[in-house]
Formats: sequence, structure tokens, C-alpha cells
Amino acid sequence: MIETSSSRWQDDLVCPRCRTSLRHTPDGGLQCGNCALASVPFPVVGGKPVLVDFSNSILDRDAVLASAAASPIRRGGWRALLTRAVNGTNRIAPRIAQAMLARLAMPGTHRARVLVVGGGAIGAGAEALYAAADIDLIGFDIYASQTTDFVADAHAIPFADGSIDAVWIQAVLEHVADPGRVVAEIVRVLRPGGLVFADTPFLWPVHEQAYDFTRWSPSGHRWLFRDFAVIAAGTSSGPGTASLLALRYLAAALTRSNKLGQLLTLPLVWLRLLDRWCAPRRSLDAAAGLFFFGCKTDRPLDLKGLVRFYDEQLPLEAAARSGNIAQTKVEGTASTPPG
Repeated sequence: MIETSSSRWQDDLVCPRCRTSLRHTPDGGLQCGNCALASVPFPVVGGKPVLVDFSNSILDRDAVLASAAASPIRRGGWRALLTRAVNGTNRIAPRIAQAMLARLAMPGTHRARVLVVGGGAIGAGAEALYAAADIDLIGFDIYASQTTDFVADAHAIPFADGSIDAVWIQAVLEHVADPGRVVAEIVRVLRPGGLVFADTPFLWPVHEQAYDFTRWSPSGHRWLFRDFAVIAAGTSSGPGTASLLALRYLAAALTRSNKLGQLLTLPLVWLRLLDRWCAPRRSLDAAAGLFFFGCKTDRPLDLKGLVRFYDEQLPLEAAARSGNIAQTKVEGTASTPPG
């Protein structure tokens, strides 16, 4: 059952297959009234609806229900603690969170909806979004948690077209089978001029086991978000972090133990501090992670613009390093801010 606090957005939930508005069942569940999924209500696990078209998803219905929508990957414990110590904090995400909130608070806009794709846990640096009282923050993931409002597959986001003001997708796109389709879904659910922040790995080893599929260079990442005008973009972690990760995985491979690999590289955590002193061009070309912050545009990037973007990366990276995240209207976006 969806909580009362979600009443401002629950009417925009749609069937993940046919995108028909969902109706409420007498017991407070949700059901499609149009397509083949209408035969039974969507499952509810721990009070959270599971809005998944299982016939077109990596998720298995029986496994989801049997596990009470638990994560397929073990989380927390020593792995989380050591990973946080080795990888450090995200220096970009807090700045983007503040910039996103500032844009969403522009005069004349309504109460904004921010959708966290992959919101099973609070992303590093995203805390300001969760603390904001003047937005509706909506989170979903392929597993249920205290920070998710429902379970869903990002390949079929169960929200109506143009019903979301901003999307936050952090360390997720590498874990989906079809990233282009997921980004297309983000474009679909965003209002004209809607915002997106994505933080995605480039030179980062495989993590989350079988659920890790893809990597992007800076230009490849930009092309993935070609339906957005760029506000800010650059490295979220650079060559120092990439070197530390490579050594960590080398140690794990040699010792046949991920835990030992983490422990042996703890004395080398200073390597990630070198990210701050790396030359921008070389840092971009050998980044561990990349970020993109942009506005939905009616002038998508073309291939010639993609080639030009390689040189445009440098001033964008310089602005990100200085903390100067642009707040002005971006050419090619809707004439009004989200909302």
C-alpha cells in the first residue's frame, strides 16, 4: 500500500507495460485496467508495491516475492565500510544536489518532484535532497529498502510522461542491461526543461557481480545524454582513484580475497587525493568516474556536436573543480524552468 505522504504523486503512477494510469484496489493495492497485466493486482511487499512487468525484466517474480524484494547483492557490513574508506567521498554530488535544489526553487515553479532511480540507498553526496522539505523525493530500486517508495525496473519507469521535475541516477547505469532505454525513460518522464544528474563509472573495475554491464568515456557519457543540454560535466573521481582501484583489485586477485584486497590497499588511500592535482585533459581521459548535469532540451546533440564536445570538456571540468556550477538558463532548453 502506498503511504499517504505520496498522495501528491501517486496518481501519476502508470502500468510499466502499457503506461495506463493505475487504479486502486479495495485493499489499497494498485492494478492496471488495460493490458495483460490487468489480470491481477501488482504485488505488495512490506507495504511497497512491486510495479514490474516481469516478462520484460531481469527480475524474477517468484524470487522477488520469496525474498520479500531483498537486494540480489549482499550489502552493508565490512564491504561497505572498507569500500567507503578506500573510495573516499564524492566531492561533486553535494554541489550538484544544491544546484538542483536551487533551480527547482526558482520563482513561479510548483512543488518539485525529484525521482531517485536506484534509490535503494542514499547515494554519496545526495543527503541534501533527502533533507529538503520543499520537494517530493521519490525513490525506487529493484529491491525494497527504507529509502524506496516502490520496487520497479528502470527500463520501464512506472510514471506518466512529463510528470517528474528532476532525476537523480547515481552509480546505476552500469548495472542496467540497456542504458539507452533507461535514459530514454528518464527523458520521457521528465517535464520540458527537467533536470538530470548522472554519476557513472569509466575506468572502474566490475562490481555488484553479475549485475555490472557497461562503461563510458566522457564523450560516450555525453552521447548517452544527448537529449539534454549540459549545465555541468566532468570527473567525479580521477586517475588517482582509478589507480587505487586497480591496485585494490590486483591485491584481491593475487590473494584470492576481496577483503584482503581492501585491507592491503588501505595504506594507499592517499592515491585518490592525487585527483585534485591531475591535469584536466589527462584526468578526463583516465577518470574513474564521470558526472553529467543537464536540462532536457528540444535541441538534441548531433554527431558534429559530439566531436566538438571533446574540447568543450575542459572548461566544464575547470568549472566543476572550482565549484562554479552554472545556474543560468541553458541554450536549447524549455523557456521556463521545471514546473
